[in-house]
This record gives sequence, C-alpha cells and structure tokens, in this order.
Amino acid sequence: MVKSKLKTPDWILKGGKKPDKKKGKEKTFKIKECPKCKSDEVGVIITGEECRGGKCDWECRKCKWVGTNIVEKELTEDEFMKYLDEKNVELPDEEELKKDFKKTIESSNEEDFGG
Repeated sequence: MVKSKLKTPDWILKGGKKPDKKKGKEKTFKIKECPKCKSDEVGVIITGEECRGGKCDWECRKCKWVGTNIVEKELTEDEFMKYLDEKNVELPDEEELKKDFKKTIESSNEEDFGG
C-alpha cells in the first residue's frame, strides 16, 4: 500500500471548525540597528550590486560602521508606538494622509492619460 503524502488535519478529524490563523498573530514592525552603537540611523549602501544572496551592505550614519551583519529587531504594534514616542516622531493626521493619497491618485491618473 502506498502511503499518502498528505495528512488530514486534526481539526477535520475531530469535526471542529477550521482554526483562524490570524488569531494570536499580531502585526510586527522591523527596525534595523547598528551592531556597534545600537543606533537606528542606518541605511543600505548603494553600490550597483545591492543585496546579492540576501546580504546587503549597511552603514551607520552615527558611528560610520559598515558591514552586512545588521541587527534587526521585531516589535509589536504597542512596542513600535512606544519606540516612536521615545524618538519624538510626529505621526501625520489621518485626514492629512487621506488628502495626500487622493492627490497622489489624481496626479497618477493625469500622467497615465497625458493630462
């Protein structure tokens, strides 16, 4: 007898409902930090051969460190909001974002039709 490669999920065998995959998963935000001075003022170095094999060259604008072993932190939404508060980052108003989005859409439509 040939063994099947697929296995019937336990929730079907038990006659239950399909579990919600999103339940318990919170959106995360990734922050890059310099491994030397822990600053988040880092950026990718543009050389023409960016990110070959998934490895990018990074530079710290604060301490001038250069390398590929950047530290990446993953924060929950609450941790990310706290991080932004600590850095005194001003977030745009929701209405302001809607206006900017509308302007972008309108200008892209004009460009598409030569207007």
